[in-house]
Amino acid sequence: MNAARAPRPTDLVALVTFDGEVRENLAVTRERLAEPSAAPTPLAAAIAGWLHLGRRTWVSMAGRQISGIATARELSAKSAWEIDTLIDADEVRPGGAVLGDLLHQIALAAEQAEVTHVVLRTGIDSPAHEAALRCGFAVVVTERLWAGRLARGPVAGGAIREWTEADEFPAFQVYSRSLPVTARQSLAMTLDEWNAVRDRHWQERGDGTLVAERAGRIEATARYARGTGQFTLVAEPDAASTSTLVAALAIRLDEAAEHVALISTCGATEEAALRAAGLVPQQEFVLLCRRVARPVREEGYARAGIPIIGG
Repeated sequence: MNAARAPRPTDLVALVTFDGEVRENLAVTRERLAEPSAAPTPLAAAIAGWLHLGRRTWVSMAGRQISGIATARELSAKSAWEIDTLIDADEVRPGGAVLGDLLHQIALAAEQAEVTHVVLRTGIDSPAHEAALRCGFAVVVTERLWAGRLARGPVAGGAIREWTEADEFPAFQVYSRSLPVTARQSLAMTLDEWNAVRDRHWQERGDGTLVAERAGRIEATARYARGTGQFTLVAEPDAASTSTLVAALAIRLDEAAEHVALISTCGATEEAALRAAGLVPQQEFVLLCRRVARPVREEGYARAGIPIIGG
């Protein structure tokens, strides 16, 4: 029988054995997209969890043998986790039983920690996709990876500028107009939720965010990482300044060997701008989210027993 639980120091011997084999990490983070493919190091991930280095770790056991491992980290708030390691090492039983054990245990831990959002990105054909759906995760969007070198182009003066704190709500409005309501219901419907689930791990000090304005209104945004050449692009449908924004990104990312972007397949405007700038579509991923229900803490609602989603 398999059981997923948090690891104990007595699991070290089993982890050492497990660590000697190459296993695919089914959880895909933005950092990994800009790095060469490499086998994960489950033992290192487990130790990081035990030392409280921002990760929580679970193992799935079959008797005394570890058959899977998962780790999760906080996103931009304590209320949102991202699964960054998800490994199934079970060679005996097919069907994703180990993945189900791990994902179920993560959901339980999230509920106990009053976490409202658990996010997972995985390959579109990955067994983790089906396992997550069975564990109550909902599909947010399908994403397509674009890679290559952005062509330099003209940048209209004044149309593109760096992000300021005053741009937070207008940027949230761009997000809201760029995705269908079903995607936002699965991930973030409010400004607070949107801020909580935004992934900032792939950016470093000195990286930034650009906004594109037209007629005094922000219609597209882009975050970028100079060292890796990775960027995001979110635009309203038919936003005229999207190509100009991509041209500005090409200037800021000029020193990177390759430019990489993960874009929602809902974003026809974004994909058209990237194709025109010389990037080529690569593999596809699915972004999933499990929203954890928890009771409202206020006394009046607590007496009524009214549960809510999010917070």
